[in-house]
Amino acid sequence: MLPASFCCLPVLCRSGPVSQQAHFPRRLPIASRLPYASGMARLILAAIGVVLLAVAALALVWLLGQLLVGLGAFVVGTAGVLWRLLGFLIVVGGLGGLVYFLASAWRPSSRAQASPQAVQAAAKSAPQRVRQPGA
Repeated sequence: MLPASFCCLPVLCRSGPVSQQAHFPRRLPIASRLPYASGMARLILAAIGVVLLAVAALALVWLLGQLLVGLGAFVVGTAGVLWRLLGFLIVVGGLGGLVYFLASAWRPSSRAQASPQAVQAAAKSAPQRVRQPGA
C-alpha cells in the first residue's frame, strides 16, 4: 500500500488531513500527476481533428457551390444568347422566304411562250457578236 503522502485527493488519512505540500512535494508534469492525461489529450486532439475535418469539408462544399453557381450563371447566359439568336434566325428566315416567294411570283415563268414580237425585240436589243476570222 502507498503511504499517505502519495494520495492524489485531499482526504483524511489515518494521521490527519494531508497537506498540499505532502500531496505534491514537487511540481511534476501533468502526465505524471494525472495518469489519464495522455489518453484525454489524444481524445481532445481527435475531437479537434474531427472538427477541423468537418470545417474543411464544409469549406469545400461551399466552394463547390460557388463554382456551380458561376457555372449555372454562365449556362443561363449562354441559353439566353442562343434563344435570342434562334428568334433572330426565325425572323430572318421568314422574311427571306417571303422575299424569295415574292420574287419568284413576280418574274415571268420560264414555261410561258414568248410572242414572236418579244423575241425579235430582244434579239435587236442584244449586242451582236462579231466573229473574228480564224477564231
